[in-house]
Amino acid sequence: MFTTSMLLMLIIGLVTVPLVMGAVALTRDMKLNMNWWKWTLTGLWYFLLLFCIYLDFTFMGEGEIAAAWKLLLFEGVILLILGVGLVRILLSGRSAV
Repeated sequence: MFTTSMLLMLIIGLVTVPLVMGAVALTRDMKLNMNWWKWTLTGLWYFLLLFCIYLDFTFMGEGEIAAAWKLLLFEGVILLILGVGLVRILLSGRSAV
Protein backbone atom coordinates (compact mmCIF):
# COMPACT_ATOMS: atom_id res chain seq x y z
CA MET A 1 0.00 0.00 0.00
CA PHE A 2 1.32 3.40 -0.98
CA THR A 3 1.16 5.83 1.94
CA THR A 4 1.93 9.51 2.33
CA SER A 5 5.10 8.60 4.22
CA MET A 6 6.31 6.67 1.22
CA LEU A 7 5.42 9.60 -1.03
CA LEU A 8 7.46 11.94 1.20
CA MET A 9 10.44 9.57 1.06
CA LEU A 10 10.12 9.34 -2.72
CA ILE A 11 10.06 13.12 -3.13
CA ILE A 12 13.03 13.62 -0.81
CA GLY A 13 14.92 10.88 -2.65
CA LEU A 14 14.23 12.59 -5.97
CA VAL A 15 15.43 15.92 -4.57
CA THR A 16 18.58 14.47 -3.01
CA VAL A 17 20.28 13.42 -6.27
CA PRO A 18 20.23 16.88 -7.92
CA LEU A 19 21.11 18.43 -4.57
CA VAL A 20 24.26 16.30 -4.26
CA MET A 21 25.21 17.01 -7.87
CA GLY A 22 24.69 20.73 -7.24
CA ALA A 23 26.77 20.59 -4.06
CA VAL A 24 29.68 19.02 -5.95
CA ALA A 25 29.45 21.66 -8.69
CA LEU A 26 29.16 24.47 -6.13
CA THR A 27 32.24 23.36 -4.20
CA ARG A 28 34.22 23.24 -7.44
CA ASP A 29 33.00 26.69 -8.53
CA MET A 30 33.79 28.21 -5.14
CA LYS A 31 37.19 26.47 -5.16
CA LEU A 32 36.67 24.86 -1.78
CA ASN A 33 39.26 22.33 -0.70
CA MET A 34 36.89 19.49 0.15
CA ASN A 35 38.38 16.34 1.63
CA TRP A 36 36.71 13.23 3.03
CA TRP A 37 35.96 14.60 6.50
CA LYS A 38 34.34 17.79 5.16
CA TRP A 39 32.10 15.71 2.90
CA THR A 40 31.33 13.47 5.89
CA LEU A 41 30.33 16.47 8.04
CA THR A 42 28.17 17.81 5.22
CA GLY A 43 26.53 14.40 4.76
CA LEU A 44 25.89 14.08 8.48
CA TRP A 45 24.27 17.53 8.58
CA TYR A 46 22.04 16.59 5.63
CA PHE A 47 21.17 13.26 7.27
CA LEU A 48 20.22 15.13 10.47
CA LEU A 49 18.05 17.50 8.41
CA LEU A 50 16.25 14.58 6.76
CA PHE A 51 15.82 12.81 10.11
CA CYS A 52 14.26 15.94 11.60
CA ILE A 53 11.87 16.30 8.65
CA TYR A 54 10.81 12.65 8.90
CA LEU A 55 10.38 12.95 12.67
CA ASP A 56 8.22 16.06 12.42
CA PHE A 57 5.99 14.56 9.73
CA THR A 58 5.66 11.41 11.83
CA PHE A 59 4.43 13.47 14.77
CA MET A 60 2.00 15.28 12.48
CA GLY A 61 0.75 11.97 11.11
CA GLU A 62 0.15 10.69 14.62
CA GLY A 63 -2.00 13.74 15.38
CA GLU A 64 0.53 15.51 17.60
CA ILE A 65 0.53 18.75 15.65
CA ALA A 66 1.52 21.05 18.53
CA ALA A 67 4.41 18.79 19.51
CA ALA A 68 5.57 18.63 15.88
CA TRP A 69 5.68 22.43 15.55
CA LYS A 70 7.54 22.83 18.87
CA LEU A 71 10.02 20.15 17.88
CA LEU A 72 10.44 21.77 14.45
CA LEU A 73 11.27 25.09 16.09
CA PHE A 74 13.77 23.44 18.45
CA GLU A 75 15.36 21.41 15.65
CA GLY A 76 15.43 24.44 13.38
CA VAL A 77 17.53 26.42 15.85
CA ILE A 78 19.94 23.50 16.30
CA LEU A 79 20.23 22.88 12.55
CA LEU A 80 20.80 26.59 11.92
CA ILE A 81 23.63 26.73 14.48
CA LEU A 82 25.21 23.54 13.12
CA GLY A 83 24.78 24.77 9.53
CA VAL A 84 26.52 28.07 10.25
CA GLY A 85 29.36 26.18 11.93
CA LEU A 86 29.63 23.84 8.95
CA VAL A 87 29.76 26.75 6.49
CA ARG A 88 32.49 28.39 8.54
CA ILE A 89 34.51 25.16 8.51
CA LEU A 90 34.02 24.74 4.76
CA LEU A 91 34.94 28.34 3.94
CA SER A 92 38.02 28.31 6.19
CA GLY A 93 39.84 26.03 3.75
CA ARG A 94 38.98 28.07 0.66
CA SER A 95 41.81 28.54 -1.79
CA ALA A 96 42.88 32.11 -2.57
CA VAL A 97 42.62 31.76 -6.36
